[in-house]
Order: sequence, then C-alpha cells, then structure tokens
Amino acid sequence: MMDVVCHNLMRYSLFIILFTMTSFRGSAQSLDKYADQLYFGMLSYNPDTSIKGFITKYAPIVYKKFDSGGTWTMYPPNFKEPEHILVTNNYIFHTHPYFKEKFKLGQLAITQKLYKEPKWRDNITDTKLWFEFDNLEDAKNSYKRLIETFSSFNVLKRIISIEGVDKAEFTDKNSEMYYSHVQILFVKDYLIGKTYVIPGTKGSKIFTEPGYKIVVEIDNDLY
Repeated sequence: MMDVVCHNLMRYSLFIILFTMTSFRGSAQSLDKYADQLYFGMLSYNPDTSIKGFITKYAPIVYKKFDSGGTWTMYPPNFKEPEHILVTNNYIFHTHPYFKEKFKLGQLAITQKLYKEPKWRDNITDTKLWFEFDNLEDAKNSYKRLIETFSSFNVLKRIISIEGVDKAEFTDKNSEMYYSHVQILFVKDYLIGKTYVIPGTKGSKIFTEPGYKIVVEIDNDLY
C-alpha cells in the first residue's frame, strides 16, 4: 500500500513540475518562439489576438497580403526615397498573455515609415518592448524569471553587469530566425520613478525615487 501511495505522489509531483514549466513558458519550445510571444507575435507578423484592435488601427500593413513571387527592382545610386514620415505608436499594457510577473506597465513600440506616394507600401522599421516597475524587488524577480525562461532553451548565454546596467544575452545558433538573438537589459530609470515634494523651513525640497525598466531587445553580440 505504501509503495502505491509513494508512486502516486511521485507521479503527482512530476505532473505539477511539468504543468508549471508549460504554463510559465507559455507553450513556447524555443527561444525565437518565446521572444515572439513576448512581442505579442509582432516578430513573426502574426499578432496576438490581444493586440488585434491596436494593430488594425495603427499598423494595418501587418494584415495586408502581398505577392511573394514579385520581382526585385534595382535603383540607381542617386535614387531618392519618396517623401515619408516616421511614426511610432505605443501599445501600453498592464497584463501580458505570456509573462505573468508583477509590473506597473509595459509598452510595445512600433515604428513605421508612412509614404505619401500611394505606390509605395508602408513598412515597419523597428519594434521595441519593455516593462516598467515601481520597486526594485518586482523588477529583480521579473528579470530573474526572464533569465530562467530563456536559459531553459538550448541556447548560448552570457550574463554581465556594466556601469549599473545588467545585461543577459541569449542566442539559439540553430535557428534561422532573425529574432533568435535576444538581450535583456535591467536598468534604473528616474524618468519613470516617483517624485515627492518635502516641505521644509527654508522651502520645499524635491525628492525622486528611481523606477526600474526591463528592456527586451532583438540582437546581441553572442554569435
């Protein structure tokens, strides 16, 4: 009887471990897939349903289908790019479908070239992702959890600290995706901190507590 109980307990413990790992990694099985999930599917141009409304309104180019069998066009060295503007739209979120740590808010910033010439299609030139925190403990826990997640994949990694900036780099050398190279920056940021006004006998003093930011970037120097 005791052997049966022990066996069942072992099976239950294994189930809990596997369930936790699966939930934590959001079903991603590789670095590039998890990076894409953190970016709400924008790296693979397959936006998550949670940002569908934002993309439809501010970056509809993602949903447009183009002929993949088109031809290349060569332009002369003195070719002048048609007139355009650079526009950045930020998606602000307080919860994330694949990152369950405690943070104040996060932002996904999408920068696009918008052409005035109708024949030229608009295009996304840059996408950035970061999380903001009120306190150091939440920021440290989130940074640690991101490192644990990316380390769980079969990747090269390097974790360093330079001039007050903590950086963790991860690369999957077996992936051909451009977003298989990721670096995570953990920085102190007074611009997102809290400011207090303290009255005194000779006037008020302004005191600012720092905030903290975790930036998830695509690209690094590892491989």
